[in-house]
Amino acid sequence: MRTGRYSYNAQQRSIVRPIKRVQKLAEGFAQNYDCAVICHEKKEIVSEAMMTVSAKEDVALTFYRACNTVFAQRGCTKLVNVSFLWPEDSEEEFMAELTGYIAALCQKEAVKLGLVTASVSSFVQKAVISVTAVGYANADLTYNDDKNQNKTLQAGSTLCMAGHAGMAGIGLLAAYGEDALTKQYTQGFIRQAQQFLDTLSIRHVKDALEDIDACVYPIQEGGVLNALWNYADGIGAGLDIDMRKIPIRQESVEISEFYGINPYQLMGDGACLISSMQPEKVCAALAKAGVSCVVIGQVTKENARVIRRDDEVRYLDKPAQDELVRIRK
Repeated sequence: MRTGRYSYNAQQRSIVRPIKRVQKLAEGFAQNYDCAVICHEKKEIVSEAMMTVSAKEDVALTFYRACNTVFAQRGCTKLVNVSFLWPEDSEEEFMAELTGYIAALCQKEAVKLGLVTASVSSFVQKAVISVTAVGYANADLTYNDDKNQNKTLQAGSTLCMAGHAGMAGIGLLAAYGEDALTKQYTQGFIRQAQQFLDTLSIRHVKDALEDIDACVYPIQEGGVLNALWNYADGIGAGLDIDMRKIPIRQESVEISEFYGINPYQLMGDGACLISSMQPEKVCAALAKAGVSCVVIGQVTKENARVIRRDDEVRYLDKPAQDELVRIRK
């Protein structure tokens, strides 16, 4: 199988359909959001993220990826559980360092740290971290019900994007590849790119849109292009996107050129798509919260996922492997 995140279609074939052959999907099984909404007295949201670990930056990305999925469902993360799987040559000091870092992240985000477990296996070559985030949803949250999620997802709604393309991936490249980048860029430029990793949370987006009818979809592995495809596939709709309106930082453009990669297919954690019939309110509320947000296109009735760049018109490709995963093999 291809390295990286399962595509939406592969998930349908090898995960969702086998479950359906045995039983109905649980109410709140949000398959295109990588989370489940569980209805007890309160609506509980559970999300999990998993990554290989080389440094604390990978831990931060995994932590916020799990939490952001809860935030996208208008939930508030209350607790995280963490599990490590280590190769035999791992150092206990490194484990202790990363555990302390997770505790600091939880303290910063006012999230309780539940279980932290670790195992060592001769079958793994690189450490793996799994973060499970648990939170509670607002009372008015609408479950992901097949192809009809809620009224903000209907054809004709406007699609906005908060944040910038590929910033998480560029932040990691700037952190891991600092020595290589110093041959072409100044330390100040590289430090600026490394600071992209300080903007991984979308909690501020959730808070700013509290009273606005909007649906938030986090951009994660595979970048904004994969997010657009998975979003449209999950709701059974088409898209009409202006590629030139997708926001991107100059640091991302230059570092992507340095590595010969596509920044629009690069990990975009910290950014998100927002569908709403009230795009002006969305952009104004986020601007007030200090978050960059622009309109990038429309949700359409047709299944076609159109990408425009000036006079050029093409169709969105199926999800591709994240550029960072590809070059770090």
